[in-house]
Amino acid sequence: MENASKALIMAGGVLISVLLASFMIMILRKAGSMSAEYDSQATANELVKFNSQFEAYVKTDNTFFDVITAANLAYDINKKNGNDSSNGVEVFLYKNKAMKDSDIEYSVLNRPDLAKNFFFEGKNTNKSKYIYSEIISTYADTKEDVTTTTEYQYYFEGNAEYSDVTGKVNKMNFIIVENN
Repeated sequence: MENASKALIMAGGVLISVLLASFMIMILRKAGSMSAEYDSQATANELVKFNSQFEAYVKTDNTFFDVITAANLAYDINKKNGNDSSNGVEVFLYKNKAMKDSDIEYSVLNRPDLAKNFFFEGKNTNKSKYIYSEIISTYADTKEDVTTTTEYQYYFEGNAEYSDVTGKVNKMNFIIVENN
């Protein structure tokens, strides 16, 4: 009888040990899945934060100064990423809504040979222009009949294109619209 009670105590101890081990495994798995969820949420938040910087310009009444800001933001991101093609952003300024390569007036390409505050003329060119002195005089002029609010001669309709791989904005397009 004495051996039977010791056997029951030992069996109970083994059962309690198995239950504790199962409970610990369950807690560790839960903690691991919470970590994966946190990482996934952090990645999604990072993507939203990145895209929102450019989505602020997806509107029809951008001024040329908004275009410059978006171009300089793209330049900074490209430089920070070492002009990595999968994480780069390019900015195009089109003459009309057809948005063909031949309609590109100026561009900020993901290339290391572009300096800040410069635009390339067209798309596939090495000729660049300094934004402030040469381009602003054309696109940032105000209308003559301005009284209380500033009305610019040109506005820029902005739209964003996203990478199929990363989901990030990889191209920002601006279309020149004359303010009638």
